Amino acid sequence: MTLVDSVSKTGYNRAFARPLTAGDRAYLAFHRLNPGEFQDVGAVLFLDGPVELADLRAHVAERVRQPRALMLTDRLETVTVRPTDRRSTVTETHWVSQPDMDVDAHVAAVPLPTLEQAERLGDSDAVGDRRIRAAIDQIASWPTDTNSQPWKIYLICDSTGTSGGSSGESSDVTGSGGRRGATSGSVLVYRTSHIAQDGAALYRALHLLFGGEDDPDIGLPTSIARPKAADYLRFVTRGLNVLSPTRVLDAWGGPPRGPARHTWTTADLGEIRTAARRHNATVNDVYLAALAGAVRTWSEFEWRHDDRPVHALMPVSIRLAADQNVLSNYTSGVRVALPCGEPDAAHRLARIAERTKALKRGGIGLVEHHLFPTVAQRATPRMLSYAASFGGRTHELAMVATNARTVRGPLEVAGRKVTELIGTGPLLAGRQHLSVALFGVGDRVGITFAASDSVPNHERLATLWRHELDEMNRLAPIGVQVPHQRHPGPRAR
Repeated sequence: MTLVDSVSKTGYNRAFARPLTAGDRAYLAFHRLNPGEFQDVGAVLFLDGPVELADLRAHVAERVRQPRALMLTDRLETVTVRPTDRRSTVTETHWVSQPDMDVDAHVAAVPLPTLEQAERLGDSDAVGDRRIRAAIDQIASWPTDTNSQPWKIYLICDSTGTSGGSSGESSDVTGSGGRRGATSGSVLVYRTSHIAQDGAALYRALHLLFGGEDDPDIGLPTSIARPKAADYLRFVTRGLNVLSPTRVLDAWGGPPRGPARHTWTTADLGEIRTAARRHNATVNDVYLAALAGAVRTWSEFEWRHDDRPVHALMPVSIRLAADQNVLSNYTSGVRVALPCGEPDAAHRLARIAERTKALKRGGIGLVEHHLFPTVAQRATPRMLSYAASFGGRTHELAMVATNARTVRGPLEVAGRKVTELIGTGPLLAGRQHLSVALFGVGDRVGITFAASDSVPNHERLATLWRHELDEMNRLAPIGVQVPHQRHPGPRAR
């Protein structure tokens, strides 16, 4: 592909152009066909000390100037290109770099809401300090500017202009399960359009901005096998299953309304791994099983006479190691039944593990990796938009459950260490009830619940997830004799 000309703004350096991936095209189509709606993702970084806005801007500007960070200057532009297999030129939307971007416009300060402004979030601070939660809710309601580089960093400051958590109030910014109480540290919120970045790309951007000089290995495969006839058959079967209805809970409180409200809990990755080893499962299995248990307890009255499951859309990466340094979307998705009707936590985990093992044997991502790029080239904008917004079809999917794993770290912002990191997955306001995301840094994991404001008692879900993790580390696995009278005893580490 050769860049011939740009038919857009004047006065910027067209140093590089690359085509959109299938995922980029889908989210862009949704954005264009649904004015006023957007799908943004992000991360919240908790630091071990205060950071000033000027120092943060200087840090980001220095990082963006590095040659390896050129991808952070990409913006959407309509360009004229000559594909290698054609003689004529075509006009398409591509990613085009702008090395002279205005970095300061992408790093801003946001006032920390007062306690009075955060009162609507309730009295409990067990799921993250109310003022920090209120600031995150507010930022999540601001769409990322897609006419410029589609990312922005917000530094949360108190009313005096000082960065950090609550001034003069107890601030547990780690959420329930955290290890710190009052803090004088800073809180950063990184937001990006889903058009530009999936979870792996978001981590790559964070590493370029705040990581070391190394290129961390995030465990991507070097190749994906070509699908066989049986793989295509399983792909079609999965597609048909996604179209079947899921159970719609009365506990959702009716159709989703209002903006996203964020709560979270944190844990040591070792705690989740211990539960996974204990029950012969994976970290992802534990995450999903704890989610199923949390939803069951949250909506307990739903399960007394009806054990039908609810279904979650689980994003699946189809990115290769060769694509590690590309900020774009390489994701598909698969529907997973959450056995909320199962009363025993160990049995819930066993059922989840059985299902995910079957999905892996079925070759998740094989067909998608080879088929989606070709289909996206020919699909109409309406078809692409439908694919990008499928998670908002509440009659087929009750929620989205993202597992982005963790970024290795350490991460450092203007001389301050990142002690905690939580993710903020996309929630389509007015379309979705719930979106859950597992992110983290190093050995610390955060599980964030983004719920529509209309969902009653949604702030309980994070605490209930944490309780389920503790329960799985207490219970004996399936097949082991469990004493009739259980008692907590020491936790496994």
